[in-house]
Amino acid sequence: MSRAALLLFIVVAGAARADGDPPYPKGSSSQSFAGLRFELVVPEDFEATKKYALAVVLHGAGGEEKSMAGTLAPLAKEGFVVCAPKSTAATWDTGDLEKVKEIVRHLMATLSIEEGRLHGMGFSNGGWNLAPLVFDEKLRFASACWVAAGYNGGKVPKRARTEMGAMALAGSEDGNRGAAEKTVDLLADKVRCVECRLQKGLGHEFPREHLPYYFYWVKVMDGRYEPGIDMSFAWSGDPVAAKADMAARKLGGFFYFHSTDDAGGEEGRRVQHEVFFDPLVRRFGGQLVAVKLDRASHAELFASLDLKTTPAVAVLAPDGKPKKTFEGKAIKESALAKALREFAPDKSVPK
Repeated sequence: MSRAALLLFIVVAGAARADGDPPYPKGSSSQSFAGLRFELVVPEDFEATKKYALAVVLHGAGGEEKSMAGTLAPLAKEGFVVCAPKSTAATWDTGDLEKVKEIVRHLMATLSIEEGRLHGMGFSNGGWNLAPLVFDEKLRFASACWVAAGYNGGKVPKRARTEMGAMALAGSEDGNRGAAEKTVDLLADKVRCVECRLQKGLGHEFPREHLPYYFYWVKVMDGRYEPGIDMSFAWSGDPVAAKADMAARKLGGFFYFHSTDDAGGEEGRRVQHEVFFDPLVRRFGGQLVAVKLDRASHAELFASLDLKTTPAVAVLAPDGKPKKTFEGKAIKESALAKALREFAPDKSVPK
């Protein structure tokens, strides 16, 4: 669509709706643009004066748009517009992908989508064709998620090293599992962060067990931050029970203290969005007993560890005694990983 035609569309759409209403219905609706159908989910509380994120999901071979949109529809409650286009034929081709890019540009212009807040997902065949969309330099996607597929080539923009997160999800019995796992190695030094998660016992299907984590992850990639809202580890909230578990299993652990006071500073965001996303921190910390605590609710324990500020992390030996503590700016990826590794059963470092 030409720029003039796009502007005309916006003017006509605007004249046909009440001030403040989106150019598309709130909630789910079937639409078409640039020669493709697409299912669209607009937040029910949409306001034209606010800025939104956009999640685009590509279906698999023979798939359709409605189910894909339904999979990500919960994101609409979190300030995301969800778009699930339908390929012309059963699978995606270059022409269709260019049309998807047109749809993305169109939605950005009409639905208050903020630049840099684009997120892409592709299931199976949609995953194999995801790279040309999410690595388009002009669109500037913030995240990419391959589902039952994996990154299989395509130039990665330089900005992705600091601005883009990547993930692969698959079933442990999926024939594409290897490609999903290899995504981590292929993108390790090219994107801000990359990880692979497998759903045990699942074949070539959508690993819905990991959707809650994906919803958390994509909000992190979108720049959202709330102290203590973190899914990097299987957190416990009971320090007494955690210490008993550590003693029984002869396993170390760590306490992460957060506070509402962290919301105004950058250290809490850095710890949750960078330190806890570090591959080695995840590797070693994931083997230990992880405890997440609100400082105000555990003030006595916080003081007993001689901690003064949040965020803070205390690494404990199996007997519950603190071995190393970190606070604020002193919480660094390499130092924390080293302290966690001391008590991790598997101390090996992937090559």
